[in-house]
Amino acid sequence: MQPDVAQWIRVSKRLTQASGYLELGLPQQALDVLDNLGPLGPFEAQVELLRGEAYRRQQRFQEAAVSFRAAAEKSLSARDRQALLLMSVCYQQTGNVVEALRRLAQARDASSPESK
Repeated sequence: MQPDVAQWIRVSKRLTQASGYLELGLPQQALDVLDNLGPLGPFEAQVELLRGEAYRRQQRFQEAAVSFRAAAEKSLSARDRQALLLMSVCYQQTGNVVEALRRLAQARDASSPESK
């Protein structure tokens, strides 16, 4: 099966749009752009990371944590530090301190020289 380069270009452009909306403080518009993208190809982790950030900015921390977890799982590196840190913040905001500390420790381990 050949990669659909045209689709990947469309997804890439939508990611740029979503990032712009987040920079402007418009998380709902970012989520709207990220909906119904079709096959994401190599952009799965980045879409989930942006989706998680949009949810976090709306204080929808449970949904944000789910997206950040998906970003970390789909990332090319098994442990995506940014997704883990943001997931930790979301768990902290929902009162799940144990899970927040667990993700923070994972982020620390992901950034240590031994893990590379």
